[in-house]
Amino acid sequence: MVCTDWRCWCLGLLLALGAGCAQTPKSKKKPPQADQSSAAVVQDGAPITLIPNPYLAQEIKVPPAAQTSFRNALVAMQSEDWRTAETQLRALAEAHPQLSGPQVNLGLVYWRQNKLEEAETAFKQALAINPLNNDAYVQYGYFLREQGRFNEAEAVYLKALEVWPHNLAAHRNLGILYDLYMGKFDAAMKHYEMVLRLSPEPNKEVEGWIIDLKRRLAAG
Repeated sequence: MVCTDWRCWCLGLLLALGAGCAQTPKSKKKPPQADQSSAAVVQDGAPITLIPNPYLAQEIKVPPAAQTSFRNALVAMQSEDWRTAETQLRALAEAHPQLSGPQVNLGLVYWRQNKLEEAETAFKQALAINPLNNDAYVQYGYFLREQGRFNEAEAVYLKALEVWPHNLAAHRNLGILYDLYMGKFDAAMKHYEMVLRLSPEPNKEVEGWIIDLKRRLAAG
């Protein structure tokens, strides 16, 4: 699934590239991120009404030319033509500095080219432009985790949840960070369980993680 709407430019690129999704506790693979709705969901008989995503609730007009430029950049990224994508996204960001999405995507493109300093600058710039961009938090946190900067990644994910408490991807990635990298197993359990509560349908993968974590906790 690729989203071409301006509001989920980042998410669309992530799904298309398979980038930014947290590694699973068992397989260490990168599964696609799940979509979220704003409807009420029920897990184990406990209903929860999802708080709307404040990023998507914003009314930001994106010119048709910018949308075309984005689609062109998306094609380049899907083809792993990172230099072309970088050129297109840099031009888009310069022409439309009020949009945070191109900066997140630039961060991904720089990251793929191992331009780590530039990638981090782009992620930070995205958040400076729009502090409500939940995709920017998730990707920046993932970037920090992959650099071994676990405490910084934790802080970014916690900020993401402060901005939007029902950010499923942030709960998922924070749970994995606590579980696999920081040894905060009780905290990991809390976030895994929140993923189940926020998921619009049963999530067998995360249910398996919870079972595995409970076994490890019981074994001491």
